[in-house]
Amino acid sequence: MSNPMHDEIEKLQAELERSQRAIEAIRLDMTAERSTVTSKNRAISVTVDSQGELVEIKFLTRSYRLMPSAELAALLVETIATARREALAKMAALFEAVLPDNIPVLDMINGTLDIDEMMREAVGMAGEWPGKPGQTERTTKP
Repeated sequence: MSNPMHDEIEKLQAELERSQRAIEAIRLDMTAERSTVTSKNRAISVTVDSQGELVEIKFLTRSYRLMPSAELAALLVETIATARREALAKMAALFEAVLPDNIPVLDMINGTLDIDEMMREAVGMAGEWPGKPGQTERTTKP
């Protein structure tokens, strides 16, 4: 005969194992992930790793030789920034695949997430959603 508590523990254990496998797959994907962006004028391309660290710059044409140094510098900065944003978006997408839908992964990665506000919202919503963990059921006495 099956015990409901035992069944729930087995279900949670299986879910934990699935999550652990998914996170390990993300970790492996992250180590291999690269983002390459070509500049607007197609003169250069830059490649960054999954953390947004610059790993390669390629000069695709010789036009960079004729550019004023300030223009070339601005082009590099802009192209690198675009590649970094793309790398962070890719990393966020990997994590979004295994995290709950309401977790703002990109905001977490960018450091723009207001944890206090997120917690206030979570606490506020807990009172509105019956059956969610941490919520006590409200009953009225006749």
